[in-house]
Formats: sequence, C-alpha cells, structure tokens
Amino acid sequence: MSKKVALVFPRLKRESNVWAPLPLMAIAGPVREAGYEVELVDGRVIHPHLPEIIEAARGALYVGLSVMTGMQIRDAVAISKEIKRTLPDVPVVWGGYHASMLPEQTLAEDYIDIVIRGQGQVAAVELARRLEAGEELDGIPGICFKRGAERVIGEYPKLVDIDQFPPTPYDLIDIEKYMVPDLGRRTMKFFSSQGCPFGCGFCAETSMYGRGWVGFSAGRVVDEIADLVENHGVDALDFADTNFFVSKKRVRAICEGIIERGLDVKWAADVRTKQFIEFPDDLRRLIHRAGCRRLLLGAESGSQQALQQIGKQTSVEDTLHVARLCDRLGIIARFTTMFGFPGEPEKDIELTLRMIEGIKAVNEDFEVHGFFFAPYPGAPMYDEAIRLGFTPPDRLEGWADFDLTELHTPWVNPAYKERVDMVIDFYMPFASPGPELREKMEAGGPKALAYNLMHRLASWRVGHRNFDYPIEYRIKKQRAKRR
Repeated sequence: MSKKVALVFPRLKRESNVWAPLPLMAIAGPVREAGYEVELVDGRVIHPHLPEIIEAARGALYVGLSVMTGMQIRDAVAISKEIKRTLPDVPVVWGGYHASMLPEQTLAEDYIDIVIRGQGQVAAVELARRLEAGEELDGIPGICFKRGAERVIGEYPKLVDIDQFPPTPYDLIDIEKYMVPDLGRRTMKFFSSQGCPFGCGFCAETSMYGRGWVGFSAGRVVDEIADLVENHGVDALDFADTNFFVSKKRVRAICEGIIERGLDVKWAADVRTKQFIEFPDDLRRLIHRAGCRRLLLGAESGSQQALQQIGKQTSVEDTLHVARLCDRLGIIARFTTMFGFPGEPEKDIELTLRMIEGIKAVNEDFEVHGFFFAPYPGAPMYDEAIRLGFTPPDRLEGWADFDLTELHTPWVNPAYKERVDMVIDFYMPFASPGPELREKMEAGGPKALAYNLMHRLASWRVGHRNFDYPIEYRIKKQRAKRR
C-alpha cells in the first residue's frame, strides 16, 4: 500500500510576489513525521501546474487541498475535477477556512470525497493511517466524508498544542521562490500561532478555532527564525499569525531571544489596538529593539457606533493613540478600514475620512486601506447578513468570486461603494502621499509632474470635501478597464 500523501496549494491569481504555502507546510510536518512521504505542489509557482499535480497525486493515499473562500476556489475546483477524471480512486480532500465552515455544501460536489475541518494536523495524520489500513473514517475529530448518499459530518476538533509538531519543513519547497522584497530584500512569511481569542463580527476566525489560540514556544520561534536568517539569508519576516501578540510573556521572550542571538532581522505582525496600548512601555520598546518595523491594525471605522456593532472593543481615539505610539517608536503602522456594515449610514464615510486625516497628521508614511464588508461563512455577522437579504451561493463554485473588494450585500447602494472607492482609495492617498508616491513625485519628468498635479488637486478636494465632477477619477477608471 502507498505511503504517500500529496498536498496542493491552488492558485489565487497570477502574482509576481508569492508567499510560502504555510497552511500546507503545517500539515506536512506531522504527516511526514508519522512515516509518510509528502509531496507538496504549489500551483502558484508552477506553470502549467496541472500535470505536476496529477503526477504527485498518482499512487497517493489522498490529495489534500487548502482552500480559502474566494478566487482560490476556482482553481481548486479545476484541480479536483482533473484528479477525479484521471485518478478516480484517489480521494480528494479539502481543508482550510471554506470547507471548515461549509462541509456539507463542499461534500455535495462529486469531485470532493473528504473534508478536514479546523486545525488539521492531527486529522491529516489519522486520515492517512486509516486509508492505508483500509479502515472506516468514523470518529476522527474534524473529518467529514461520504458514505454512499450520506454525508457524515464529524465532530469539530479542539485546538491542540502545536509545539508538539515537528519544525516547519522548508525543505519541501524551493525557498528562493518565496523571497519577497518587502520589509527587506528577502522577506518571508512566518507562522507561529493559530487562532484568535477575540470575536470581531466580520471575521470567520471565531468559528474556525472557537476563539481559542495556541502558539509555538518562544524558544522554538527563535530557533526557526535563526535557521531562516543564518541558513537561508532571510533578512525580514512577516508573521502570518492572525494575532501574534496574544501572549505578552511569549512576545517578550521571543524579542529577548532575537536580541540575545544577535539575529539581524526586521519583522511585521498584526496587533489589536487595545493590545498595543495596554503593553507596558518597556515591552513596546523591546518589540522595536528586536526588529519590529511594521504593524497591521484593524481601525475598521471612524464611527464609534460601527465599532460597537462589529464587536471591535476599541475606539477611534484608541486608533489615533496607537498611531502616536508607533510614530514615537519608529514603527510603520498600516491600518485597515471596512465599509458596508448592515445599517451603516453614509455619514460614516466622513467620520472615517476624519480618522484617516488624524492618522496621516501623525505620520504621512502610515497607510490606510479600505475594504467592504463581505459576509463570510462562519463569521458572527453571517446569519444577520442572510436575515437582511444576503443570499449565499447555493453551490460551492458560486463562492469563487467572493472577496472584500466587491459588493455582495443588497443593502449597500453601488453609488455608495463608488464614493468610498473614490474618496478613500483614490483621492486620500494622493492628498497624503506615502513614501512610494512621494518618491515618484520627486523623480522628475512628465510623470512626476502629473503626480504633483494630482497631489494638489486631491489635497484641495479632500480639504474642501468637494468631489463633484471627478474627471480625474473617471479617467483612472477607464484606464483600469482598458488594462
């Protein structure tokens, strides 16, 4: 009987900068430690990718795909169909956020045999063992499968300590393909924890891990960082954790370990505004000394009412306070905002614009990005969205066009979305340019002249709140369509 498991990361879209397939690498380590051969194929870095995936699947106990809601579904469906067409006896297994939240709908497709829900390390190993032994799949936490016409939905798994699993198997990938110019010339994504104990209304993480959180020990994190820096030339890390800063004790120990080992590495991570405010001053300074140069924070809205609605447990003043703290420390802050919550009044654009102006007044290099609320399966606000008229796709493939940049909710007027796109994503960045745009403005030549003219025009429009006859915005949209 085969001792091989094939793991596949489907394409999101054709990208020049691709991050390492960390979700599958987290699965691959325990599966390989259990005695199985693992072939990991990342469809984003292979063109064409289907022939290599089929070759990896040949003779495998199963093929596991990690799939997020949205555009990744389209490629995952194509891969799954091709596997079933060419290798009908090889089980196709879906894991990740989407299948975890909608296992029955996922299993309704004839090209998917099994679903792994939630944290998958333990289930992936037990699945390989059962399939190798020809045993039934009943009773494995997290495993859902078909028995004839029946869909068997297994018990949702509890979070287990991830420190028990082997080191991240970077040898399974060509690491050079995942070096991205970002904080450094050779920046890598890095995974050190799973879950988040908070419950933001728009986030499916709440259901994925049940508001639990588990992390690698500080010593293990520092050891893996040292390996990447000393043996692979990594000079910067972007922590992929949903919330890296849950444990102050762990954060302190990681930072002290980086400094004690003399690791010359910059890093970035996500943090909640309240968390960073509540850290003692010495811990914030230690975080900077250990190489933290960028933080991603969910500001979400300039409306206190909206923040309360989504369970954010923070305030607009907290956002501005964090901006000032980051500025004093020399840490670049990136903020996200979100529009289109149920019942959101149009005046929230103005409130959020004022908040952005407050952030930019602290430091023009701070970035603010805008998104639209999308009712993801498993998010606390998902059922409310359905009650208010959102109609979720009735088939798996219908979720392929689902993301945070398009409208999916009937209560948002398209004209409102266009105004948000125009004000927040077009005029505001020109009015308060960050370092990249300022560099273009200072480069000289016709393009620099155009950028400077747009800066002056956008500054006037934002300052006077006059967005009538936005000819320059219309030109930008037409050029984008032609591309």
